Amino acid sequence: MLIAKEALSQPQSPSCISNISLPLIVYETLSVDTKNLRFESRLQVILSWEDPDLSWDTSVYHHDMVVLPVSKIWTPELHVTNGVQTTMKHGNKDLLVHSNGTVEHMVIMNTVVGCEVNLYNYPFASDFCAIGINVWVLSGCGMFLNFGNVSTTNANRGDWLTEAVELNAKGGRDDRNYLWVSLKMRSENPFLSLVLPSILIIVSDVVSFALPLGGGERISFKVTLVLSFIMFLIILNDLLPGGQCSPIIRKHFCFCLVILVLSTLQSMVLTRLANCGTLRPCSLSKSKDSLLKDTDNEEVSKSDITVIKLKASEEEKMNTPLQKVVKFLNKMAAQDQKKARRHRFANKVDLICFFIYLTVLIVYAVVILYFSFGSSCEINHLEFWEY
Repeated sequence: MLIAKEALSQPQSPSCISNISLPLIVYETLSVDTKNLRFESRLQVILSWEDPDLSWDTSVYHHDMVVLPVSKIWTPELHVTNGVQTTMKHGNKDLLVHSNGTVEHMVIMNTVVGCEVNLYNYPFASDFCAIGINVWVLSGCGMFLNFGNVSTTNANRGDWLTEAVELNAKGGRDDRNYLWVSLKMRSENPFLSLVLPSILIIVSDVVSFALPLGGGERISFKVTLVLSFIMFLIILNDLLPGGQCSPIIRKHFCFCLVILVLSTLQSMVLTRLANCGTLRPCSLSKSKDSLLKDTDNEEVSKSDITVIKLKASEEEKMNTPLQKVVKFLNKMAAQDQKKARRHRFANKVDLICFFIYLTVLIVYAVVILYFSFGSSCEINHLEFWEY
């Protein structure tokens, strides 16, 4: 075709293109990186613009439209203002040119956008992210975008759901157009893998108060719970970042870890109190008990010697071993009573601590539910245009 040969003879720059139409944008969310606060998108964009240099007279060339290779025709280049990494490639090797100079083409854009997703209510998080699509605006002969319809495809990507995509312009300016992407987290997986285990660990710690103080079973069980919770806290730190709106679940895990450690320390102290009746170190208590025991033995031996010397009758000599047995049994009974009193006292203190612990957990549950569903944190997602 003659018109094609003339158009392909040498690439020409357009005289002046004032408007570039985007009749259709097909949006797709590829991934959401909550750790690095980025999300990747794919945009299939239909472009339409007028190039006067490509128009022809249909009375001379009897064709309303022709297909030309895209490598020989000038095509506009879109860019993402807040994009961290953006690639644009042609959807086809050819484009369609009408006789009036209208050119129709399709491009595919893959862009990684930095977006501080609001994870304050994680795992029940929902937020918006902006994708600023623009072209370079030149003085005199400028290029402006006219947007049409926006549709979405493959809305589910992992734990995130793309609810809607809208087209907006910041401040009504033609050079600040952006796609407003509404994202919502699918909370089933994070809830089952993080929130539910934390609740079950706290419930297990509450039930562990039913274990006896002596023997060490309760302490070993509580230490196991603390180690398990530390593992979940490490997993959470690998998943979620800090930032302006730090996830409230991070504070929840820190509080649960503190309350578990305090509960373990309380059980250790009360176990020591029930077994020894004192909070002093074991070495000091044992040395003091052995010293008292030696003193008692010396007094008993002295009294026995004195009694034998003063009353040396045969009958008293026969009753001396029996008296020693009776004294030993009385001493053992007194120690058992003393030990029983220590256990009763420790159990009473343990019961008081249990009710305090349970009250703190109930109050905390109300507070965390209020902050999880009744409060929010605001983030300015258009701060890249604050100039």
